[in-house]
Amino acid sequence: MARQKAQAAGPASTQQQQTASERNQDGEAVEIQVPQFFNTTFSTHRVSPLYIGPQKLDQARLDRLAHRLRDTLVGDVVRGVQIGLEATDTPMGQVGPLKAVTFRWFQATDILGDKSSEGLGHEQTKGLWIELRHENAAYVALLLPGFSQSQKAPSTSAASLWTMSLDKPEIGGADSSQFLRLPLLLLRMPQPLKAVISEWLSTTFDCRVTKLNLGTRTLVDVLERWIQETGLPRAESDLVLTLAFNAPVTDKGRAPVLPSSGDPGDGDGEDEEAAEPGLRSVEICISASDLRRFLRAGKELLKSKQTSSKSTSNTPSWEHDDRERRRLAGPHMDDGWGWLKNKEGPSYPLMEALANHLNHHMALNLLHPGVRVTQVSCGGFVLSQSRIKIVKSGEVTDDLSRAAWMFVTLLGERVQGDEIPLVT
Repeated sequence: MARQKAQAAGPASTQQQQTASERNQDGEAVEIQVPQFFNTTFSTHRVSPLYIGPQKLDQARLDRLAHRLRDTLVGDVVRGVQIGLEATDTPMGQVGPLKAVTFRWFQATDILGDKSSEGLGHEQTKGLWIELRHENAAYVALLLPGFSQSQKAPSTSAASLWTMSLDKPEIGGADSSQFLRLPLLLLRMPQPLKAVISEWLSTTFDCRVTKLNLGTRTLVDVLERWIQETGLPRAESDLVLTLAFNAPVTDKGRAPVLPSSGDPGDGDGEDEEAAEPGLRSVEICISASDLRRFLRAGKELLKSKQTSSKSTSNTPSWEHDDRERRRLAGPHMDDGWGWLKNKEGPSYPLMEALANHLNHHMALNLLHPGVRVTQVSCGGFVLSQSRIKIVKSGEVTDDLSRAAWMFVTLLGERVQGDEIPLVT
């Protein structure tokens, strides 16, 4: 029976403290190290299928790759250029010389728990852990499978649930078994090091690494489903949402000026000089004591919407015009609130109540296509457009395990080749 065991780490490497999972193999206890996932801030990235060739990516080959990456980082030849990454190049100050680079396989159940992994095989929950250990700090990259609830389990493990969708059995004439599909990349390291790691992965595995920007739909889905899985946040934790606006800017980057209260026929033009738009974002804070009332009110609003068949005459033009909605929402396919038109989709009682509250007290239409959610912060997690962090206090409970799997599942659905429709 597996049990978790903490492993001590240096005082300056608390961000990447390791844990050990003791397993019984052939009657002997073997310690298997796993990365720290909770209480760690990661940046999110998408990776196309990694070409590994006909050889298996076993530990011996991983060790050789780790040695090649270490040569790159310490300044050995990279395309004939010496590129040494000195410790002083990092924003965290002196981290000391690079001690070791390690590649390891790990099981997602070891870091997320096994409360939502039923029906998944050993290979379907397998991730790759890259660790860069300096004298005073350690940095990590996690390559995770992209699980999607919308996919059916195939008959073979080679094309598992944890894959990026491939329409053809072969890619560029190569057998699909020669590609490793770990589409979700989480990085915990300084920006200069992220660029080096991304470039190294691209050249070594003939893949493409891009930044994964999460939009309103993903952030709202995570928030609403997190509350369903774990309940409301702790009493001392408020919910904070950051809203941004895709507001068009007029000519010369200036906002129009409303007429003054004086004589409209003055025409001197001195008061008509426009100012730069001042409102770029706004934070909405809901105390933990009010969240339950918001949820209750949101459920009542959803019920009244389902029973009401009234149509107002002042419906905005974008309400039934998908092209106009997309224009107002901007280029990000996760924005625009168009998915709310899908009556068979999940409900969002918290967003429904918040939209009603903001409209009544601030005359702010939260569900306008030009309004988007850019960050969600509560007692359980912090999620922004390109960063994630799941908070754990104490042991991993069943609720936290289910919520963490839900979290990774939604991210996996997001990286499935931008398959989320513009509007539904």
